[in-house]
Amino acid sequence: MTIILMLIFTTSIFAQNLIVLNKSENNAMIFDLRSDKLLAKIPTGEAPHEVAISPDKKFAIITNYGTRENPGNTLTLINLERLTVEKTINLENYRRPHGVAWIDNDKVIITAEANKSIVIVDVKTGETLKSIQTEQDISHMLVLSKDVKKCFVANIASGSVSVIDLKDSKLLTNIPTGKGSEGIDITPDGNEIWVTNRAEDSVAVVDAKNFKVKKKIKVDGFPIRVKISSDGKFAVVSCARAGEIAIIDAKSKTLIKRIKTAEKSDIETSGRLFGSTFGDSPVPIGIAFADKNLVYVANSNADIISIIDIENGKIIKTIKTGKEPDGIAIW
Repeated sequence: MTIILMLIFTTSIFAQNLIVLNKSENNAMIFDLRSDKLLAKIPTGEAPHEVAISPDKKFAIITNYGTRENPGNTLTLINLERLTVEKTINLENYRRPHGVAWIDNDKVIITAEANKSIVIVDVKTGETLKSIQTEQDISHMLVLSKDVKKCFVANIASGSVSVIDLKDSKLLTNIPTGKGSEGIDITPDGNEIWVTNRAEDSVAVVDAKNFKVKKKIKVDGFPIRVKISSDGKFAVVSCARAGEIAIIDAKSKTLIKRIKTAEKSDIETSGRLFGSTFGDSPVPIGIAFADKNLVYVANSNADIISIIDIENGKIIKTIKTGKEPDGIAIW
């Protein structure tokens, strides 16, 4: 009996699940990664874009961005133990919520594109606690410093990264990073901020202490997201136009390889964010690491998640999703 209980306990510790946002279906899918079984399909607000898992792994918070015609202004809080909607949080006048991260188990920080701001929200009460202006256009994605004292925000139209002091609630500086700065991540040691510049096909590496760009890496194909492995060895960049992920040695800042994320897409592109802009590309966007070498990639114009071993450069398998998967997370 003791052995059986230990096995169950061990399995529960290492069990991993995947949440996928289908932004053209207004729902979230949750999969058991041990079996790839669909556990639940949960309704969200209109056009859910990004998702983050709480530190205690009990909740997922989703930003409902809205459409071109109808800007969104809500967050969906999902109870990951019950697999149900815990609540919908109305942000009132804060519109087009997009990037999101948890500050602690009670508070999240989001970008509000239409307001050129980041907003801190108490998810338990639904109260907006404060907002801080970036003074930049299309403040899209964000990442927190390791000590959670600063927030770094990628601003697409301004081609910059805003540095915000969360303790004093003020903008410290805006760093010019490149045309179309969109995807953003921080290295495990907290020393570097990596930013994808989709309009100039580059990735900027920013020193997180002096706020200077220390390196630019050429990455063709509309680099749109970047994620860094837990060991700090690799940076993975999704290239929406090329239909590939680029694998970069995070230490030497050199491109190692490029890997196709799916076959050419023949899915109807009408009603999707990028439509036919990228031709028959599967349009890889969202990235999540399962471990230091295994990445999950959302292909928005192929309606699949590709599971890729970045060491051997091979697609291990795919998971069918709803229409236009984008934001994903693993816990």
